[in-house]
Amino acid sequence: MNELDRDTELVRARMHRAVADVEPAPDSLPRLLAAARRRRAPYRRPTFLVVVAAAVAAVFVGVALSFQTPEPQPVSVRPGNYVAAVGAGAIASFDVASGRKQDDVAQVSGGEVTELAEDQGRVFALVSTSDGHRVVEATAGGQRDLAEAGDARALTAAGGRVAYADGDRVVLWIGGDRRDLPTPGLRVIDLALSGDGRLALLAERGGPAELLITDPDPTAVDVTRAAPTGPCGPLAIAGSGPDIAALEPADCTAPGRARVATYAADTGRKLAAGVPFATPPLDPAHLGLSADPQGRVLASVPGRAQWLVDGTEVLQIPLPCAASEPCTALPATF
Repeated sequence: MNELDRDTELVRARMHRAVADVEPAPDSLPRLLAAARRRRAPYRRPTFLVVVAAAVAAVFVGVALSFQTPEPQPVSVRPGNYVAAVGAGAIASFDVASGRKQDDVAQVSGGEVTELAEDQGRVFALVSTSDGHRVVEATAGGQRDLAEAGDARALTAAGGRVAYADGDRVVLWIGGDRRDLPTPGLRVIDLALSGDGRLALLAERGGPAELLITDPDPTAVDVTRAAPTGPCGPLAIAGSGPDIAALEPADCTAPGRARVATYAADTGRKLAAGVPFATPPLDPAHLGLSADPQGRVLASVPGRAQWLVDGTEVLQIPLPCAASEPCTALPATF
């Protein structure tokens, strides 16, 4: 044996002696096998815990649903339509040009609808009951009560605000906040809201009707802020964007002609006199004036005639008459 072989054998012998007394632990093989099985098997939650978790979730869902009250969905009126009460609490929309009924808007219950107003597609109504009046919002499901209103009249709405006259005050709702504006010595005939929240009052105080204009979201009525409307006084008013539209006699001494004038809501200055047009005798108590977002004005005399005033153009348009109902006894409104 040469020297290289002897060195190799010597190294091999020393290595054997170094590991001769090293043995695996008795449970090494079972532990290795168990670990391998766990790696191959899919994870499963204990059946008992899964059942309990599902039951708890079902209880929480049921409790949550029992405390949720569905929010009434507001109705929406399409552009080019106006709304009218067509009998027994029914409110419908009509096409401006043809007068054809388009949709049933809502069915208001609990009393008789006496006035309508519209704002941003939402429809509000004064409902007369044996105990007085209620202000409601017509919804897809019927109605949502907003307030008790005594002997309310002259309902108007614009810019998310609602106002009406009630006794010797005007009630103004801004969101959910109510403001009572005293009007001693005034007989309020009509109300209008401009787009910036100014309130206009058509009122009498011992003479011809006057057009009074307030600041935005007012807290009081200042009787000194009267717009110069002339000797006759307006018959009806309506908010028209930032301005106020007013239906006025074209001639104080010759009834049978009227026009829609425009006043600036901030200053009361007359912006346009309006184009005269022929009318039947007009009674402010049975007359409606309203404006749509395009600035067109609807003058409505129930059972008599309606006019669409668009700038210098005045068109007589059909009355709102549902197919199975007589024409409405209330003014129609944009």
